[in-house]
Amino acid sequence: MDPGNGGNLTQLEELVADLGGPLSSGGGMLGWATAGDLTEVPAEVYRVVGESGLLADGDPRVRKALRLRTEVDPRLRQEASIPADADALMERLWEIDEDAAIDLLVSLAESNRPRRQRLQRRQRQPDPQDTFEELARLAGPDVRWWTNTDLTRWNPITQHTFDAIIVGAGNGVIVTLIAFDGGE
Repeated sequence: MDPGNGGNLTQLEELVADLGGPLSSGGGMLGWATAGDLTEVPAEVYRVVGESGLLADGDPRVRKALRLRTEVDPRLRQEASIPADADALMERLWEIDEDAAIDLLVSLAESNRPRRQRLQRRQRQPDPQDTFEELARLAGPDVRWWTNTDLTRWNPITQHTFDAIIVGAGNGVIVTLIAFDGGE
């Protein structure tokens, strides 16, 4: 199976595009699927985070929020540091298994939506568990997964109040999902 060279990549691109949208506290969830191999993961992940505007240089509202926070408490400046390059970003991630990746994605999707949206989602949209299991199935077997959080600890990768990144790579595909809150 080689999702990076077939219909599975197209299906993955469509699936992650549908995940995008606002979250409850001024943030959102974004997703990308591209052809690539494990050696390309650091550069690809850094590229999508940067091009999405999630680094401080990409969003003036984030720069303003960071400046205001650090004026109140200068110790926050270090805590809000962003990775300088692809290798620095990957140093903030640790490897997890597929089940942990799916559980984390489901938790992020459910906990970051307002209650009204969660109720509507249950009534009209697919279960997030099914969606993320389908994502893993389309990515294929032996995909390696990384994250910056397990929701009890966190290594920030953006200037937002909170961010969570889940990256899956293997079988010719790289999937990057980012959930973020705050920043205004």
